[in-house]
Amino acid sequence: MKKDQKIDFKTLNNELDQILDDLERPEIDVDKMIAKYARGVEIVTILSRYLKESENKIKKVKDNIK
Repeated sequence: MKKDQKIDFKTLNNELDQILDDLERPEIDVDKMIAKYARGVEIVTILSRYLKESENKIKKVKDNIK
């Protein structure tokens, strides 16, 4: 994925679910496992950042209501 390319939360979450399913299969090649693990870590980082940004937006809205 290019840095300027935006993918929505649901798409990334679905990709992460697929990676987790793949990693649970005993026949997965070690090299593929490492690549999938690295992609999973990347996705978790992106999703965490997305959730933090969303939390900040919600906080701003709540602060404006008071």
